[in-house]
Amino acid sequence: MAVPLFKQAHDNIARYLSAGDRVVDATMGNGFDTLFLAERIGKSGKVYAFDLQAAALVTTEGRLKEKGLLNRVRLIRDSHDCLSTYLEDERVSTIRCAMFNLGYLPGSDKTFQTDPELTIKALNAVITHLQ
Repeated sequence: MAVPLFKQAHDNIARYLSAGDRVVDATMGNGFDTLFLAERIGKSGKVYAFDLQAAALVTTEGRLKEKGLLNRVRLIRDSHDCLSTYLEDERVSTIRCAMFNLGYLPGSDKTFQTDPELTIKALNAVITHLQ
């Protein structure tokens, strides 16, 4: 049986994460990747999770509260192309990883679309911050 792609991504990323890491979920959506990252960076780590849709933040906040991990995450209602601004504001010079799960938020407003140019800008910003 084939291993789902998200599971493959999580397994590969988990090998590189440690307590205290700073990480980015560039497309928080329903919060599954945000939760995965929060579980792995420990109490001293931080996840910076981005999404433009308020529904994504509400769903993700609930998911994190349920697991007692909300304090490990900064939920940001903004485009992922602005991630450098937020990292610099918090004096974060390096991150351990960034996850991008591009596509539509299930059950959401389909007028929100990923802009390829903004995603490329975000990817370039990630490169400058990666450890």
